[in-house]
Amino acid sequence: AAMAAGLRTLLAIRSQSLLPLPTPILCPALSSCMPRHASAPSLRSSSSFLSSLSYHSLARAVSKPSLPGMPWLCSKSTRKSESIRQLFQSCNMSSDAEQDSTSRMAQDIIDRNRFVLSRVITMIESNKEDHRQKASEILDLALKVVKQRNYRNPARSSIRIGISGPPGVGKSTFIEALGVDLVNKGHRVAVIAVDPSSQISRGSILGDKTRMNDLAAHPNAYIRPCATGGSLGGLAQHTDEVVLLCETAGFDVILIETVGVGQSEVLVSEVSDMFILLLPPVGGDELQGIKRGIMEAADLIVINKADGDLKLLAKKAQSECRSALQFLRGGAGHKWWKSDVLTCSAQTKEGVNDIMSNIEKYWKLGDESGDLRLRRGKQRASWMWRKSREDIVKMLNDSELVCKRAEELEVELRQSEKTPRWAAKELVKMFMQTGQDYWKSTP
Repeated sequence: AAMAAGLRTLLAIRSQSLLPLPTPILCPALSSCMPRHASAPSLRSSSSFLSSLSYHSLARAVSKPSLPGMPWLCSKSTRKSESIRQLFQSCNMSSDAEQDSTSRMAQDIIDRNRFVLSRVITMIESNKEDHRQKASEILDLALKVVKQRNYRNPARSSIRIGISGPPGVGKSTFIEALGVDLVNKGHRVAVIAVDPSSQISRGSILGDKTRMNDLAAHPNAYIRPCATGGSLGGLAQHTDEVVLLCETAGFDVILIETVGVGQSEVLVSEVSDMFILLLPPVGGDELQGIKRGIMEAADLIVINKADGDLKLLAKKAQSECRSALQFLRGGAGHKWWKSDVLTCSAQTKEGVNDIMSNIEKYWKLGDESGDLRLRRGKQRASWMWRKSREDIVKMLNDSELVCKRAEELEVELRQSEKTPRWAAKELVKMFMQTGQDYWKSTP
């Protein structure tokens, strides 16, 4: 409410050319909502501020009851429409301002504007198709501009590190210890912290950032919590696009934290250059280590919480994991890298330097061999198929005829008259009949 009232005041004064007034007098409600580091001159130059507002947001702002002394902001619908038109004319704006918002937001991301970056990530995660479409256009344009202007090559200048492990192993604390060390060395670090979503309410706590207070306060660090939204594999549905956005914004180290995973959830290896697996000091015997799955996909295994009474147990777990790795192909199949098992304490920072040395060595060897570039190409192809499957499922859910047929099939299945395989083929048959019409109506 305070933001809307302040916005209306600022717009009204702007239309009457009274902008040179001091900002606190100009718009106390709005200035109280701005960040502390925002200076008064930057707020006074409202042309750029107003140009970043959409037509619909201004329309919502002036649709509130009129302010005293401003009769042109009245409550009647006809006067409201006229007020909006006058407002855009006085600010040299029009309802066509949305047309250039895509290029403007793409440039803001390239200029390392983290507020716009967060907004575009939110659009990517939105369930609305128009939001996703616009975010995709912004990302494509930003990548194209970066390539044309030769600012930097995101695929060569950044390293993606996936960090996974069972729940409670200390992933967030480990990421903060590693991230603080990276930013102190001059790197710009982006953390994508994936949090599980409730299967009942579909909500998510997104609280991993609260464990990274020191890293979150650093100006060269950016932490973005993301919800899985029901996706399996330990990652969110659009993690790959979030990674690309962070790289376009100039972050050269991307840390991807998965949800607490089990033995078979290895999707993080399809979006990262290096996969680090965290394990607790007490994690079972050698038999658990030689089971295929997440262990053989890891490029580096770290036994966390190696401090206090758990230090000896961590050393024992390290020895058992190294013994188990002899039965697995090392380095997730890389000929130039052999997986190792290290111990560390994210709480006391002991062992973090050894992990940093392994990361730097891995990046150097992978870049020299050209394997990392090939790996990213395979990852993009993998995500192509993943997104294709998601689009097909969405088409199934959006088709009225398919949903109607599915209800009929559910009744037959409950009566045990048919098998699920037969019912699935019936749905596919119905989908093939209606799919062509769906694509014709979809932009």
